[in-house]
Amino acid sequence: MMEHQNVLVIIVAGLMVGSELTIAAFVHPTLDRLPDNVHLPVASALARVLGRFMPFWYILVFLLTLAEALIQWRQSGGLPTWFATSAILWALAIVYSITALVPVNNRVASWEKVAPPADWKTFRSRWDLLHRWRVMLLTMAFAFLIVGAVSK
Repeated sequence: MMEHQNVLVIIVAGLMVGSELTIAAFVHPTLDRLPDNVHLPVASALARVLGRFMPFWYILVFLLTLAEALIQWRQSGGLPTWFATSAILWALAIVYSITALVPVNNRVASWEKVAPPADWKTFRSRWDLLHRWRVMLLTMAFAFLIVGAVSK
């Protein structure tokens, strides 16, 4: 049963980290090379769609990782360091997202209904920088998760 649970959490977490990496490495750099009249509406649309969907995915990954840590703790009687560290890093990624990225994302998403500020590219660049830091944090959390799953 534990192997199935490990596979599930790794797949769900891996898909999320891969999605965030794709945004950082391919989607946003491609948007930056588009003309402003294309870049702006696409960025706003992506901010709206991903802003609604990603919070649930983040919470799901955190809960699955936390469950994995608690199950391991109960079965072994000792703290599962890899899983616990991974769960802490997922939690930090959620807090970081809420405090640093969501305000910027919400502002970008609002540009569908209101005119963007003259320096709108500054907001986009700021979000991209913050997002790259988040991707590094998520990658570390995912690595700890994988090591925890394979080192039992």
